[in-house]
Amino acid sequence: MAQIMYGLALRHGWGISPDPPLAITYLAQAASNSAAVESAALSSGMKKGGAAKGELVLAIYELANSFRHGWGVEKDPMAARSYYETAANLGDTDAMNEVARCYEEGFGGKKDRFMAAKYYRLAEQHGNKTLGNSWIWKDKYTPKDGV
Repeated sequence: MAQIMYGLALRHGWGISPDPPLAITYLAQAASNSAAVESAALSSGMKKGGAAKGELVLAIYELANSFRHGWGVEKDPMAARSYYETAANLGDTDAMNEVARCYEEGFGGKKDRFMAAKYYRLAEQHGNKTLGNSWIWKDKYTPKDGV
């Protein structure tokens, strides 16, 4: 968690001089280290991974934000959308809303309101409701399997 927090401090200049490119290094290293810990936990027989999952998801989410806004890296909408989707699929509700917005607006790829509805619904089902999204519950956005 320390690498993530230090990376965020570097990115935003919280208590230190801002250095967004170095922030990317720390955020990427935090994701890598957390992924290694999770991999070890899963290979040791744990069914859901270990304690580092939250750190992994947060690091991936913050890398997505960096690519979206060009903080320490060139803006890369495709990378941002991909990172948001990865974090969303790992359970981060903020990332679920962000990737939904990417699909809704066509940020980082083709617009896809069906996928946007999928992720907005998922976020809402996990307690992170976005106001003004009643359209996501229309039948035409309901998957054929009803999920």
